[in-house]
Amino acid sequence: MLSSPSDVMRLMARVVAVVALVLPSTGCALGTASRPYPGGDVERLWQCTVAVAEDPAVEQWHTVENNAWVSRGDRRVELMRVIERVLEQEGAKPEYQRQTWSMTLRVLAAAPDGDPETGEVRRDPEVRIESRSSRPPAQFWIFADAMLDAIDARLNDPVQRPGVAPKTRPDRAGQVAPGGSLQSP
Repeated sequence: MLSSPSDVMRLMARVVAVVALVLPSTGCALGTASRPYPGGDVERLWQCTVAVAEDPAVEQWHTVENNAWVSRGDRRVELMRVIERVLEQEGAKPEYQRQTWSMTLRVLAAAPDGDPETGEVRRDPEVRIESRSSRPPAQFWIFADAMLDAIDARLNDPVQRPGVAPKTRPDRAGQVAPGGSLQSP
């Protein structure tokens, strides 16, 4: 039984120490977001992930710099993105914000018997986004979810899907044939 405040403090210190030792070994990283893709094709998932990493568009931000280093062998993309914006809120002065995002995107194949490297069991392929910062930015999870949503959109886009014919537009008067002149006759 805890009889004094110092006993309570010792108990709390032990609990914190145990959590600090156990949390990293569980594979739970503080800056990690992932999404499984049941029945997904790993190669198609990889193509969509690379395309999203190389696309500099970030909603409500201006991308100043976008660097994506692609490692096809282990299906990994190292991404460093510098973004900025002027945040305007009612009743406040406009605030200039600039952030640098450093993260790793991985496409992990299903491993029902356990991953050979980590032992992690995965029933479905997944995309995992990990912040490379020891202290991820406050908006990391919002940004990571937006990237995962963009991957979903590319996977579900019939134009992007192999084996599905893209929709064609009917011919319109005034269109220029490929390689044709843009000047009027």
